Amino acid sequence: MPSIRVRDIVKDRILVSRESARLLEAPLRAAMTPAPDDGGVGNTEPLTVDFRGVEGIAPSFLDELVTLFESLLAEAGGGERQLILSHPPTRLSSKFEAMARGHAMSVQLQPDGSWLLAKSRAAGA
Repeated sequence: MPSIRVRDIVKDRILVSRESARLLEAPLRAAMTPAPDDGGVGNTEPLTVDFRGVEGIAPSFLDELVTLFESLLAEAGGGERQLILSHPPTRLSSKFEAMARGHAMSVQLQPDGSWLLAKSRAAGA
């Protein structure tokens, strides 16, 4: 499963700005680019963004991260790819849930503490 470690790219420990999220665009693009030998099918595995070492994130940072993810997913031909936020530095609150709904996504707390973001089934209905 492709994984990006945020602290390897963004040196701030508290992530509040959209500009900080945009620093992840190139690594996201690389992780989402189909391998030359996949027959053009593309990768459908969840993409993991690891927040280990980050002390806080603001909804604006996450909103921009999801916007980038959606844009790159569209460039790659769409699909049902999911985004996993591992080691989130804060609890899953209604602010983050509302941000996900604004992207027609759901966010679910997983047993290991990670957050799983996926397109809401109701969004396509």
